[in-house]
Amino acid sequence: MTRGSLVYAGVFLVAGIAAGRPAQGVPAACESLAALHLPQVRIVLAQPIDPHPVWPYPASLFTGRLPPGAGVEVPFCRVAAVIEREIHVEVWLPQEWSGRFEGVGNGGFTGAINYPAMGAALAAGNAAASTDTGHKTEKGFFQSDWIAGHPQRVLDFGYRAHHLMAMAAKQIVAAYYGRPAHHNYYAGCSSGGWQGLTEAQKFPADYDGIVAGAPAINLVRLQSRPVILEQLAQRAPAGNLSPAKALLLVKAAVKRCDADDGVTDGLISDPEACRFDPRELLCTGADSDACLTAPQVERARRSYGPMRSKGGLSLYPGPAYGAYPYAQLPGPPPSPTAMPAIALMLRTPPLWTVATFDPDRDIPPMERELGDSLDAMNADLRPFAEHGGKLILYHGLTDALLSSYNTVDYFDRVHAAMGAAAADGFSRLYLVPGMGHCEGGPGPDHFDALAAVEAWVEQDSAPQDLIASHLHDGVADRTRTLCPYPKVAAYTGSGDSDRAENFHCRAQ
Repeated sequence: MTRGSLVYAGVFLVAGIAAGRPAQGVPAACESLAALHLPQVRIVLAQPIDPHPVWPYPASLFTGRLPPGAGVEVPFCRVAAVIEREIHVEVWLPQEWSGRFEGVGNGGFTGAINYPAMGAALAAGNAAASTDTGHKTEKGFFQSDWIAGHPQRVLDFGYRAHHLMAMAAKQIVAAYYGRPAHHNYYAGCSSGGWQGLTEAQKFPADYDGIVAGAPAINLVRLQSRPVILEQLAQRAPAGNLSPAKALLLVKAAVKRCDADDGVTDGLISDPEACRFDPRELLCTGADSDACLTAPQVERARRSYGPMRSKGGLSLYPGPAYGAYPYAQLPGPPPSPTAMPAIALMLRTPPLWTVATFDPDRDIPPMERELGDSLDAMNADLRPFAEHGGKLILYHGLTDALLSSYNTVDYFDRVHAAMGAAAADGFSRLYLVPGMGHCEGGPGPDHFDALAAVEAWVEQDSAPQDLIASHLHDGVADRTRTLCPYPKVAAYTGSGDSDRAENFHCRAQ
């Protein structure tokens, strides 16, 4: 998987500093870092690692789906530390150092070190750091039993842990190599993308370049969406969509809008211009998996794209046409005591339940309490831009877990707050046709956004088009031009439509 385009794994080699070679520092003895004294930081491990030929990744949620034997192939110094009471971090320091530091993100509600992302950074010659964000999870990416009764953990998860990690890691890097990194970068997707935007908004001097994929920002409204969908499923079960009906929606939207970019290739390049209407699937006879009933048509319409409450509140949007309508289809009604994660993050248990939730009444007070620490929706990024920071956002257009409309909305807010010229001077957004949540799907999901932001920061080479690849058995069988939003890629009309050079970027 590609550096910068995925949070979970990736091995890409990039150029070293000015001369194109790794910086030849003279590292201190790895074991000596155990005696390093930093405020509120306790180093618990300083261990040299010399793979023969591979050092397997330690077990964590991020390594569970990797092939056996996956790990690190270059020598490095492994440092583990605890910040304050329970924020665990690891810092990996390669012998052949690029001179760069790279912080990596998490996913879901994970309390785990992202070892594969650290391995990708290490393979590029970068010193790397990851944190468990101040809690432990081993049962899944959305384990929530660490939340209730622990308001400090919520704050650490929301924004503190990654900032404290960056501060401590940069000091460890400087102590080991005898000099600080010449540039500092961050890359993450999903919760990792949200963490990257939190850094840009709250701690603009932490990083020189940030890659934020499918950012889980607008978190209060994001976490309210499953409550609203479950409520709909319980109140109007006739509109519920089976897996077969959900797939029918996906295929019908692709069939309707695939050719809008000039070629029929199974990808929708511009969902905002897609004129698909679920009513096209309305049953004219008996109900079947090949059509939608009238209640299901209405449910489909309420499941995609921008959404508003009865009182006019802008809700977290649904996915774009061409994606599945839900991250997972609504299941059996939850137990009366079950509460969504956002409710557990409140200091006082709410009075509402899934059955009684009213977004107009219940979202505003949650945002007043949690928005500053969890939402990361501040569009005024002037301090980050004035620091010289550069930002690349990206989002897969068939992401069913986090909506690309939410990312577009935030990007548009940045332009509105700062002006188009100022925003274009430090930020880019790339929407990726056919890519799911951070990876996967029929579209091209391999691209090196981090290399692009490095070139922007270090060479003042602002990115324009990116080239993305789709791999089959490790071989690229399709490449595609990714255009900076609001431009979209269109087929030139000649040549192999699976080759990026036969696409150009056009205005919407």
